Amino acid sequence: MKTLRLGPWPAIATLVLSAVTLAGCDDDDDDDTPSDSELATEALLRISRDAPTELPDNVPEDLRRVTFGGTQYDLLELLGRPSGSRPSARIVAAYQTVDTPADPPPLGTPSNAVLPDYTRSAPAAQVYECRQTGGVFAWAFLQPEAGLEPMTTTPVPGLETLGFDHFRYPGGIDYGPPTGTPPVGPAWRVSALALNGGEPTFGQTLFVGAADVTVPNGAGNVPLLRLSNAARIDQGLPSDVFSRTTSDGTQVGYVLRLDTVGGVAPTAGCAGAGDVGKRERVPYSAGYYFVEVLTPP
Repeated sequence: MKTLRLGPWPAIATLVLSAVTLAGCDDDDDDDTPSDSELATEALLRISRDAPTELPDNVPEDLRRVTFGGTQYDLLELLGRPSGSRPSARIVAAYQTVDTPADPPPLGTPSNAVLPDYTRSAPAAQVYECRQTGGVFAWAFLQPEAGLEPMTTTPVPGLETLGFDHFRYPGGIDYGPPTGTPPVGPAWRVSALALNGGEPTFGQTLFVGAADVTVPNGAGNVPLLRLSNAARIDQGLPSDVFSRTTSDGTQVGYVLRLDTVGGVAPTAGCAGAGDVGKRERVPYSAGYYFVEVLTPP
């Protein structure tokens, strides 16, 4: 059986890889073909290890500016600091929007499995719904619908064993401690069916964010965003897929939505009671950068 060379992986990632490697062994010790679980785990780790080390040059200052302990820092400068210094930052993963998956797995728990609400095999879109407030009819933003493709410095083998999507997390699912019940909000997910252990809601990382800074990006494009780390659920995946939780106060995770094109609300079609509830998918593209900041002691 083939042994994958990991290099200096975090301890939890190494343990996960060891587990799936053992699960993939059979009686033929001369078989050098890695199992799907090995390929999936290696791909997950490579997405993090080979993520871009720098943000695009055009990131607005408002999105880069963070404050800890009353001191203001620039994410660009923090990304250039030595690893492990405090404060410092690193890009944990980066993704580009693509078409939505054709057959996404459910999210949730064995007792509460929910399929994500989006149009299958469709271009990435911002979805708007016609609503009435008093006597006024207007399009209101409802949810994102997109697949995701990792941006890495080198090609990542085994991506076909993974699934990536971006949608509106519906809330109402209690994952138990330490996560509990995350709030409704935009969500990013990585799924590895090869690691599901027979349970369709296992083998996933789900990140639910809340916007804290927006910057306009032209009349025809949805704004640039920075989202704070609101909740993160891991179910059997290595810990470095997305930026980590903020529960211990020593680290903060952000998602930056950059390079947006399209996606603005329609200008017609929501004019009367007969239009209320109608949805429109407006195609868009964007890059999402997950940034972890080690905060000062």
